[in-house]
Amino acid sequence: MTLSSQKLIRKDKYFKKAGGTAKIINVACSKCKGLLFVYQKDYPWGWLKRCYLNRIINPKKYERLQYDKRVKEPKDLGNLICHCGEIIGNPIRHKSGRFAFRLIKGKFERSNYKNE
Repeated sequence: MTLSSQKLIRKDKYFKKAGGTAKIINVACSKCKGLLFVYQKDYPWGWLKRCYLNRIINPKKYERLQYDKRVKEPKDLGNLICHCGEIIGNPIRHKSGRFAFRLIKGKFERSNYKNE
């Protein structure tokens, strides 16, 4: 059973603030091409600068970090590291209060979502 990208979109206050537009994308390591996660990008146009934990769809281990009581500051998250050892992003807390990874330009690739 495959899910369409429309069924994966989370429609919350952040989605509405973005004008009700989003796109599901794959984010992969540019070094080894390994898939890091599936992500909902609100405002589907423009650069991908940061990835909010509450927008990571799969794997769930990243999304669950936003509910982890041990994560009180961005440094508690640690860097976003690919299985090949490449550092892809650094943890931050956005002005909205959400935790995110600020992505390092050139260390990742984005592509349209395809459920494989």
